[in-house]
Amino acid sequence: MRITRRQALEYLQIAVGTGITAVGINGFYAPNHIADGGVSGIGIILQYLLHVPIWLTLAVFNLPLLWLSHRLWGGRVGLRTIVGTLLLSVWVGVLHMGALSHNILLATIYGGILSGVGLGLVFRARGTTGGTDVVARFASHILPVSMGQAMMAIDFFVIAGFGVTFDATKAMYSLIALFISARAIDLVQEGTAFARAFTIVTEKPDAVSQRILVEAGRGVTRIGGHGAYTGEARSMLYVVVLRSEVTRLKSLIYEVDPDAFVVVANVHEVVGEGFRRPPLEE
Repeated sequence: MRITRRQALEYLQIAVGTGITAVGINGFYAPNHIADGGVSGIGIILQYLLHVPIWLTLAVFNLPLLWLSHRLWGGRVGLRTIVGTLLLSVWVGVLHMGALSHNILLATIYGGILSGVGLGLVFRARGTTGGTDVVARFASHILPVSMGQAMMAIDFFVIAGFGVTFDATKAMYSLIALFISARAIDLVQEGTAFARAFTIVTEKPDAVSQRILVEAGRGVTRIGGHGAYTGEARSMLYVVVLRSEVTRLKSLIYEVDPDAFVVVANVHEVVGEGFRRPPLEE
């Protein structure tokens, strides 16, 4: 099977992402007895109680979960998932850098950032690292809960385990780490709010859209509508611009129609002409 350049870069991204996550686990989480839930959290507890290496726990838990996923829902387990799962176990077993900080607050913050950034890179490359998402999916099939609720419940029990194994303070820091990691994953996957979406209600849609097309160089989508109070036909214009173009676009709109009604919303990701190119499938 021929590997394309894009696929090679994605596998490299998975390797880098799992390596960064492993640094967060070995350098910050494990030495300070904190984690952001999941199988890595179980591994830290077992390492403390039974001296089981974390990499072994990751492999022993994740590989059967991948097999379970294949048996229950059919289809092949994605190669990226297998690679991500194996690489995370390998990196955690290989990277023995010791504690990078014994300050529990710094360990929580930087462990959460590294874990989230690493996992975000893996997810962005269309891979996963196995873990409790398989258990959550199974629970959502046999219980009246969503997969998101099942994931929250699993993380809660893992972090509660930290409170029982260590102390309540470690459990509370683990909750903070979970929040930081989740935000870091979102940031890597979605990016910052670099764009703004304009919804413009105006009585001069032709003139406004022409100014935007010619002077701002941005595409405009025209949407038909009616005012609920007056019942009159109104046109709405939808435009997405970079954050740096917001002030200029407002000026163009109000120069044409000072009475225009404008709503500006944050946009985390824009794919298409004038912005980022869409990802190509295999």
